[in-house]
Amino acid sequence: MSGGRGYEGGRTRMGTVVLLNVYDLSPANEYLYSIGMGLHHSGVEILGKEYSFASGGGVFDSTPKEAPGAKFRESIELGSFEGGSAELSSAISDLRDEFGPDRYNLIKRNCNHFANALVWRLLKRTIPGHVNRLANIGQCCSCLLPKKLLEESPVGPNGGGGGGSGGGFQVYGRDKKNDSISTQAFSGSGVALGSQDSGSRVPLLGSWRGGKKKEETLTDRREKARMAALARFEAQNAGSDRE
Repeated sequence: MSGGRGYEGGRTRMGTVVLLNVYDLSPANEYLYSIGMGLHHSGVEILGKEYSFASGGGVFDSTPKEAPGAKFRESIELGSFEGGSAELSSAISDLRDEFGPDRYNLIKRNCNHFANALVWRLLKRTIPGHVNRLANIGQCCSCLLPKKLLEESPVGPNGGGGGGSGGGFQVYGRDKKNDSISTQAFSGSGVALGSQDSGSRVPLLGSWRGGKKKEETLTDRREKARMAALARFEAQNAGSDRE
């Protein structure tokens, strides 16, 4: 079952409802989600709090459905936890060493891996496969990715990426001021090749040289023709004088 705010991960007669809150990290998810994949962040909501994992922060809790730098997509009901707050705290404490502040890896140990581990502790089941499918596929080529990208999480406990500068896949909530950096090197009016609107612009060198050479060749031909005609005229006059 998935939907809006659902049961808020609260207590019911059947136990404590456990929700998986799934977020989008990229607009590409609008296309990837329909084929069972996507760039996702997730957190486990239970008893009014959402638990997740990030680089630099380790395991942390936050307000449900409000992960910074990510767009909330859906809330999936996973089941009911029969324990209470003490059992929940114990389950989370058992995971803190495995998911420590310096143990984050985008492909091998990310927020979705933590969510899956916590849900298994609480319900003995796994999270839906599409949530972390891209990371599982990415393990085949993780050696090709930069180390900094792998060790920084796109969502963290203090209103931003867990590593301080944000992860490589985060696009929601990014600073728009940086969007123009890559285009500054190409700013300016430019110069059109062969244009005639400025005296300081030199036309294409090959065209200029070729035109000059062509003009000189035509002049030479005309001069040679004139000299040949003059020579024939002088020869004819010389023959007439001898007769």
